[in-house]
Amino acid sequence: MKVIDDVKYELHPMSLMALVLSITSLIIVTSTLFLNKHSPTFRIFIAIDTFICLIFWCQLLIDLFRSKSKAAYLKHHWPDFIASIPAIEPLRFMRILQVLRVIRLLRSSKNIYFQLQNNRRETTLASIFLLLTVLITIGASSILFVEGNVPEANIHTAGDALWWVFVTISTVGYGDYYPVTTLGRIIAIGIIICGVGLFGMVAGLISSIISDPQHEKDLLEKAHRKEWREMLANQQVLLAKLDRLETKLDQLSQDKSTNTPSQH
Repeated sequence: MKVIDDVKYELHPMSLMALVLSITSLIIVTSTLFLNKHSPTFRIFIAIDTFICLIFWCQLLIDLFRSKSKAAYLKHHWPDFIASIPAIEPLRFMRILQVLRVIRLLRSSKNIYFQLQNNRRETTLASIFLLLTVLITIGASSILFVEGNVPEANIHTAGDALWWVFVTISTVGYGDYYPVTTLGRIIAIGIIICGVGLFGMVAGLISSIISDPQHEKDLLEKAHRKEWREMLANQQVLLAKLDRLETKLDQLSQDKSTNTPSQH
């Protein structure tokens, strides 16, 4: 696994995914403050927030493993670990720190496209996690809102809605839970189409890993070549400055020798 520089490569595809999920988590936690704790919607939001926390923990642990300095990474990201503890919703507001950090990097960075282009697998993986979270959130919430109060429906609780959306995204289709209203079926069609596309992305990612085992090595060599080009450019600038300094010193020496009176 490629080792990353905590400062130079902090703005990578997974951090952009964390930005969107952090904002989503903040919205969900804020919404739970106005919901009845015994309502199905509240349970769905808590389950989705727990799922997002698991994604955060996976991302943080992977970045910790890849970082050059584990102590420096923990020093800068300890609030993110605390904010990712499930079932303690008030801690989620610490995610504001990560949101502000990534926004600051977005404003100051000129290498966003370079990062996404040169980390295509990580970009694909971040997109998969992001789309999966969006599908689960929208699918479970909308199907429960549409079907929850229909007497002949079989999706009445948060657990039913979450189980249905996972089964529908995976296109398994057990048939134990299904929508009975027209709007619910339209939602199911959208979830199925998005689920097929999502698993197509997963298949493409796995295929690229199997068919191109030298991908990470090529990226590392490309990064090394870029660093060498930057070092050579810096050396050329330094040599040019030294040449100008040497020219000035020679000129000063000549002026001094010219202005010195001759001794008889």
